[in-house]
Amino acid sequence: MFLYPPPGVAPAGAESPERVTTSVQRIVRSTAVTRQVKKWHEGACQICGVTVILPGGAYSEGTHIQALGSPHNGPDTTDNVLYLCPTCHVMFDGGAIVLTDNLIIMRNGTESKTLRTHPQHTINLACVAKHRDRWRQ
Repeated sequence: MFLYPPPGVAPAGAESPERVTTSVQRIVRSTAVTRQVKKWHEGACQICGVTVILPGGAYSEGTHIQALGSPHNGPDTTDNVLYLCPTCHVMFDGGAIVLTDNLIIMRNGTESKTLRTHPQHTINLACVAKHRDRWRQ
């Protein structure tokens, strides 16, 4: 029994989806900033240590500790960026993972291990505090 149409069969009304023209304003992030952080961490997530390997190479995501958008207005600098696997990225952005000022990883309120760091990658503790405070509210 299918609760949704099987693959290749469009749900009723979805045969010709409507198209609209929109105008979007977005923050332009520095690709150089995230590239540098990724280079320092050589493909391993700073939280779980996993390296996601795809046919095109290692995959990861740079995430801002203090979000760039309003009302957070974090800086687009290497000390405000972490190199994370997709799962840890979602958990960090959603507040399931926060960091202490000693860079201890807190998963849903439980202390875990220390964030993996690199000697050249300093972490902005003011940004860490703002991220943590955002999810305490």
